[in-house]
Amino acid sequence: MHALKLSQLLKLFTRHNQMADAADFRLNIICDKSVITTLRKRLFWEMHDLGLRASQVTIAPENVDSHCKLSVVLNCPLQQRQILDDMALRLSQLPEIHRVHWGRRAQAARPQSRGLFGHGRARAA
Repeated sequence: MHALKLSQLLKLFTRHNQMADAADFRLNIICDKSVITTLRKRLFWEMHDLGLRASQVTIAPENVDSHCKLSVVLNCPLQQRQILDDMALRLSQLPEIHRVHWGRRAQAARPQSRGLFGHGRARAA
């Protein structure tokens, strides 16, 4: 019984350490609107083959009418950062891509304190 609890505790610590050794990265790709669907599929399969997973994908128009931006947020273990760098470099060399920008995503602001006893709502006076 104690061995089972110890095993569960070790799994919890391992999972926490793995999460601490990862960071969110953003990959922005500017390309022609005509190739965005093909590029999105290619990027999905390449990331899948490399063991990377996107947590958010957005497509938005860019300043120029014929261009759009594919933005991908992914959580990448820090040991695989070079894999992400290499993938971004390969993408930047494709002729249909105009610009690639990638890097570590800025962390969101921490939530405000919840009060003295941890309650989420403040009372009106």
